[in-house]
Amino acid sequence: MPRFVRLIWVLLALHLTLGMLAYAHFLVTGQYSALGWYFGALGTLFFLVMTATECCLAIICRSWFDSDEPMRLAWGMIACAALARLAGVLLRAVSDGHLPWGNWHRLSLPSGELFVSLSQLGLVVGGPLSMAFLAVGLGRVLAIQRKFHLIGSLTRGDQALLFLVVAFSISQLFINLPLLGNHPSLGTMLLWLSDPLLSLLLIEAILVRRSVIRMGQGLVAKCWGMFVLAIVITSAGDAAIWASSHNLLSESMTALSWYIWFVAAAAFASAPAYQLAAISLTREHSFHSPERR
Repeated sequence: MPRFVRLIWVLLALHLTLGMLAYAHFLVTGQYSALGWYFGALGTLFFLVMTATECCLAIICRSWFDSDEPMRLAWGMIACAALARLAGVLLRAVSDGHLPWGNWHRLSLPSGELFVSLSQLGLVVGGPLSMAFLAVGLGRVLAIQRKFHLIGSLTRGDQALLFLVVAFSISQLFINLPLLGNHPSLGTMLLWLSDPLLSLLLIEAILVRRSVIRMGQGLVAKCWGMFVLAIVITSAGDAAIWASSHNLLSESMTALSWYIWFVAAAAFASAPAYQLAAISLTREHSFHSPERR
């Protein structure tokens, strides 16, 4: 495991350890004071660090490709996606201190304004807008792989995972469409795009990873594997929010589900870290190759 990737997951482990102490306090006392401080202060700081790290690493990855190389645009879009997530966290923190994951499905807030609040704007920027940038980036990678006939086939496990996520997305569309009669704000309607975009991202990420695996289980394959992991965890977190809003989870399970988002943030940050390690390793081997001597 590359050193930077190891550092990301060590930070996650330390952060979750503190989080479990806060969760234990909640289970014993039934009070949210420790959890509120942990998620509101340490949680926001963790998201800022992870999204800023992801953005910086993606920009560095982009810089390694020349202007005429197609992967430069792909990593540029991935960097924009990370920047949007960072901006989303900042907007929510500045707005009213709401937690970075928020209530994406708070749909019954009719308003004549484009956005109900600055916090909702942060959700849109860090959610659908970020996903759209990432979808363009992954789509660019797929186009490159298709050009060189590298597209891999899906396994049964891939197909089962896609079925679950797509089925959940379709169910959310059937729930949301009747709410148009309540004249929701533009921000609310944009947030409805989160689930369909997650389905698209998962399809793209799995196809990219399967194509790369055909060339070997190296650092590049792990890079795209981290994107798959991050998108799957994001989908799970989104489903947990939906289940909580419909009283399908107990109070303790709802609080525990909030920790999912930290793992997703670490996975997103690990993806460009693996790519950068692969690039550095390739350049090092090229520099020390016999042809250069």
